[in-house]
Amino acid sequence: MNAVSKASAFPATVQPGIPKLGKTPEGWLRAPLSRFLVEVRRPIKMADNEAYRLVTVKRARGGVVERGTLDGREISVKSQFIVEGGDFLISKRQIVHGACGLVPQELAGSVVSNEYSVLNSNGNIDLQFLNYLAHTVFFQQTCFHSSIGVHVEKMIFKLDRWLKWEFDLPPLSEQRKIVEILSTWDRAIEVAEAQLANARKQKRALMQSLLTGKRRFPEFEGQEWREVWLADLVSAIRGGGTPDKSNTAYWGGEIPWVSVKDLKSDVLQQTKDTITQSGLNSSAANYFPKGTIVVATRMAVGAAVQLGKGMAINQDLKAIIPGPDVRNDYLFHFMQMVQPKLEALGTGSTVKGITLGDLHRLVIGLPATLEEQDKIVQMLDVARKDISSMCVNIGKLRAEKKALMQQLLTGKRRVTG
Repeated sequence: MNAVSKASAFPATVQPGIPKLGKTPEGWLRAPLSRFLVEVRRPIKMADNEAYRLVTVKRARGGVVERGTLDGREISVKSQFIVEGGDFLISKRQIVHGACGLVPQELAGSVVSNEYSVLNSNGNIDLQFLNYLAHTVFFQQTCFHSSIGVHVEKMIFKLDRWLKWEFDLPPLSEQRKIVEILSTWDRAIEVAEAQLANARKQKRALMQSLLTGKRRFPEFEGQEWREVWLADLVSAIRGGGTPDKSNTAYWGGEIPWVSVKDLKSDVLQQTKDTITQSGLNSSAANYFPKGTIVVATRMAVGAAVQLGKGMAINQDLKAIIPGPDVRNDYLFHFMQMVQPKLEALGTGSTVKGITLGDLHRLVIGLPATLEEQDKIVQMLDVARKDISSMCVNIGKLRAEKKALMQQLLTGKRRVTG
């Protein structure tokens, strides 16, 4: 048992629960992983003038990615090992956060330090199947309980302990069939994500043309287009605050409380945290109605959303209340377009931020009439709805794949080889 004991103290990427297997599915084998996996070590002698490509593993099973390329003299840890395409790579310091995955073929020949475990199959397990198995809670729990340390960020994975854990594994033919099925779902998600990325790119190009006056509707040609400071267009820009986190009476209420981590979609419908009315009243947090534009001024600088319902905001955000000369939705689209510009204004050695003055001095391109603003909003809203629909579809695909994976990897749903 690890020294760290309270599950509530851990981030979502960590699964500290006790690993427990149910009944072994018919035809499956319960056995320690040492019967299926072998550690591979391909040491390399570093040369000062030779370039080496380094890789790392992202948390939450985010995959093996390139860290960069360095000359041998620039690599402080000289104990380096070659990885090949298809190797299963585990970060000894980050596996409790799910840092493991298959090395892609394009990264074959890269190097890692001895803080990684490199595994291959002895012929009795499909490593792609193992990569899917890594998404199960049981797998993650075995990794946690095979690591030692008094703090979750300082725990070290012990491969010999982990290889002793017993897993329920299907025959190799069934493993490969499961991989085939889940890979089909992955490809469908990849296609949908590529379509979403393209739609977002097209919307950004549309914003750049419509919100700068480069593209005008025929009925408005020749009419004035002006540039105005944001301070001269709004009736107010207001911030928020955080209730005392040590007071449980302030938290878990009916009021959604927005922080930077919630800014993930154009229209915000729910938040991770909620507060009570007393929490709102006792703090600098402010409540704003549905439709309010909220912009991040710290951390995710410039990120902008509209509230999907009434919510309170914290001190890292600003709510923008438009004046009579600008439509709320027009201003929202404009704030989205200038997000990179606001981000570039961020200052700070650790956490970047912008000032209220930076917002006030933001130059807004503005048609002379509200009618033209409405026409621009109408066109951009079509693109926004398309993107929203794509996001919903991707969410459904991921949820369906997750449910299917749970059934396939536990034997609740069987397939034949």
